[in-house]
Amino acid sequence: MQNRFRDWGDVRVFLAVMREGSTLGAARQLGINQTTVALRIDVLEHTLCLTLFERTTRGAEPTAQARTLLPFAEALETAASAFELEAENESGRASAPIRVTAFEDEMNGNIGAVVAEFVKKHPGVSFEFVFTERELDLMKGEADIALRMTSAVSDDRLIARKVGHLQWTYYASQAYAATHTLPAEFSPDMEEHRVHLLNHFPSNRRNLVRCATPNDLLMAIQTGQGIGPFPVTVGDPNPNLVRCFDPPPGSDLAVWLVVSPAAHKRPEVRRFTDFAASRIARNLKGFSESSSG
Repeated sequence: MQNRFRDWGDVRVFLAVMREGSTLGAARQLGINQTTVALRIDVLEHTLCLTLFERTTRGAEPTAQARTLLPFAEALETAASAFELEAENESGRASAPIRVTAFEDEMNGNIGAVVAEFVKKHPGVSFEFVFTERELDLMKGEADIALRMTSAVSDDRLIARKVGHLQWTYYASQAYAATHTLPAEFSPDMEEHRVHLLNHFPSNRRNLVRCATPNDLLMAIQTGQGIGPFPVTVGDPNPNLVRCFDPPPGSDLAVWLVVSPAAHKRPEVRRFTDFAASRIARNLKGFSESSSG
């Protein structure tokens, strides 16, 4: 019996649509246009004589047949990525480090632990890290991959995948809380409390103190110099800090895994982003559930 299936590239497109829920989302993840994604899905459906997606106003709804095929497609993805990485190792070329930028490790699903897990499986891949509040320009090659906390990724040229969300609220030290009445809710002025903020946060508050780095901000709050905002992933586990109030309405920030188009051409970068996305999402979800429980 002749095998009708021949093109692994169509399976990559299938997986992207399954994960993103639409051809538009898949196009952004893969770095190709939406028309090409739709065409590749049509070709795959014709080749397999199956209907994989129902097109709706909400996107692409996978059929039962698509869900049945999903684990087999994921197995192909794993094998193809291993093949690419092994071929690169065999070529004798030294692979350049994957440069990752993020705001702070603990704020973004513990990316350091995710990288350590990946390197254990793929010891030939190395990484460089830049933890900074400045948003590095991926299109100019300042980094390959970024973890960003923002409502949306504005540059359509970048390949972006939403991996979760974070909430923030204001914290004070245990000692500060023992001698001050903490604000009961978020307000533009925070009463008479001295507020510490990072440099890039806009504010017209009174009693405002600017901090250059997250570590500066944390030190100021822990030593009782006032109050300040942190993601709950940072503030809640810290035994020296207490919440002033629960996360206010609108405090959610989406977390995105963003890759430059040039870096996305490298097989080890694609392999890592697929590996990291699910683990960062799991870490963020797990913390959110434990924090609210």
